[in-house]
Amino acid sequence: MEILAWTLIVLGFATTAACAVHLTRRRQRDASQLARSLHRTAPALLAVGLLPLPALLATDAPATVWGLWGAEAIVAALVYAAADARRDIPGPGAASRARSEP
Repeated sequence: MEILAWTLIVLGFATTAACAVHLTRRRQRDASQLARSLHRTAPALLAVGLLPLPALLATDAPATVWGLWGAEAIVAALVYAAADARRDIPGPGAASRARSEP
């Protein structure tokens, strides 16, 4: 069961990295497109934090595994928070459009 916990944690870090790349590489200027991508990646980021927990509770896992699980959950939350904050920032053309409006 400890091997399952280690495997889920490694897969969780890979999933978090893939979600971070997906959310930052998309050249989205529209907040609705970023919101759609954010809603698609949110379940994966939530699963990253929750899936290893039953395997950790079922075994007498060392503190290293618990620490990595906590770090993984924090990183997943930071990826989501950064993408959510970026969604609220206006695009580069918003300032010029605001100046040209009466």
